[in-house]
Amino acid sequence: MKIVIAVTRGFHLRHLARELIAAGRDVTYLTYLPRFRITQDGIPLARARSYFLSLQPWSGAALMRYPARLVEAATDALFARADEAYARDLPPCDIFIGLSAMTIRSAKVARERFGAKIIIERGSRHVLSQKAILAESGARPLSQNYIDRELAGYALADYIALPSQHAVDSFRERGFADERLFRNPYGVELGVFALSERPPWPLRLVFVGNWGYRKGCDAIARMLADNPDLHVTHVGTRGDLEFPTASNFTSLGHRSHGELARVLRGQHVLLLPSREDGFGMVLLEALAVGLPVIASTKTGGPDLAGMIGERNAVAIVPPADARALTDAVRRMEVWLRSRPANGSILTEADKANLSWAAYAKRYDAFLSTIA
Repeated sequence: MKIVIAVTRGFHLRHLARELIAAGRDVTYLTYLPRFRITQDGIPLARARSYFLSLQPWSGAALMRYPARLVEAATDALFARADEAYARDLPPCDIFIGLSAMTIRSAKVARERFGAKIIIERGSRHVLSQKAILAESGARPLSQNYIDRELAGYALADYIALPSQHAVDSFRERGFADERLFRNPYGVELGVFALSERPPWPLRLVFVGNWGYRKGCDAIARMLADNPDLHVTHVGTRGDLEFPTASNFTSLGHRSHGELARVLRGQHVLLLPSREDGFGMVLLEALAVGLPVIASTKTGGPDLAGMIGERNAVAIVPPADARALTDAVRRMEVWLRSRPANGSILTEADKANLSWAAYAKRYDAFLSTIA
């Protein structure tokens, strides 16, 4: 079975490619990242194709983080150009796995030229559900080009891979049959996000991600305004919501994976009250370090709660609900204070189940059923 995995930055699919290659699968990995980044991700260059130079200047601009509008415009243009480049140069394949909103022409070529089964990877809810949720919250809207490309990808797909049950449900609500939907929760880099001893009190709360309405950050801001004894540290960039100006909020800006792990080790509880978030890999990263998490129903929190033994370590709240978030924080602090400072949340069995190797093993089993 020949497998092509076509990506942009790589995201979770870089882990899938690495693990499938390690397991002996015949994988070709297509990306616009430069060769050194492919190597950093643990993927053998002999099994990968980098289009970084041929897609300049768009690939270079897409690696930038600021200004946000420039990055968005460059990425939008890059998706279409990368898709065409992959389509022109597509190797033979039986299975084509591509990111939604990007792999449209290349997916068509995989089917028409090689008869490949098409799996479209969608990291969040159905785009029309996402659009509606963002519109209700006043968040920055999705571009029509992005929406159109998402819908085109769904129409092409034999199967759509999704990371959480709420994402699966959003496709079911729009008439997608269960047999076309593959739910596979993401994994965590356990070597980077290793357990550490709990820091001293008082309670330290952390939020990781783009500070905006989509992530429910307005609920965090309301909680802080009503509870000056609570403090939140933010890791990430500012999106479509202003930062709180009170002294009980600190933003550290963007941090690398290794730096993020160090920040998490100095906190007590992770917050993710998103209005919609396909999964939220930071939930796994926090649990691996030893932090309990408070997550909304529109994240991977409910999925994680069913995958680990210590159910109390995952509190589920309604999306962007400041009062529910505050109540959950108070309850979590009581629970956390009752536990030993060096107590791990995840058992060895939990870690094995939440690893990227386990994620790839579930994916490999699925591929065996459709090949």
